[in-house]
Amino acid sequence: MKLSHHPRNLLAAAALLLLPSGLLLAQTPSSTSKAAPASLDIRLLVTAEPEKVFRPVRGPDGKFSMAEPVKVVPKGKLIAAVIFFKDCKADAAGNCNVELDFWGVRPDRSTFQDRKGVALWRNKPAPHPGFSQLGSSFMKLQFEPKDLSGTYMLVAVAHDRISGTDSRAETSFEVQ
Repeated sequence: MKLSHHPRNLLAAAALLLLPSGLLLAQTPSSTSKAAPASLDIRLLVTAEPEKVFRPVRGPDGKFSMAEPVKVVPKGKLIAAVIFFKDCKADAAGNCNVELDFWGVRPDRSTFQDRKGVALWRNKPAPHPGFSQLGSSFMKLQFEPKDLSGTYMLVAVAHDRISGTDSRAETSFEVQ
């Protein structure tokens, strides 16, 4: 299995346009209820269409095409796992400090790419409350013929170092 991990600064506006409608994280509290304090929330997207996340292009209708979650991955196909987050707590300077533990689980339950404390959004301006931001860390994967076939799982746990809160996301897919 080929794996790579690259930190990257991406624009918040692009992230908002790239989320599938089911993953849109913006919330509008009702006027009759008190809004609870926001706390860190993450979403993990594993897609076989990484170009739609990293290099979005408008279609003929003027809209961006959404990257779809992958369900089945043929061996040899490149996929990317990206993290979207919202509601990190800002420090006095208005910056967030969010780190990520990120790992995979093979069909035999063994782990791969066990990464601890990678920067998801370290010392960068906090996104507007309630809106999601594409994190600066991601994982690319490509399964080779010798890799196990079956269900793989990716797990991400984000740690907001300012608020002390954690958020977890996981997803699974089949490799054939």
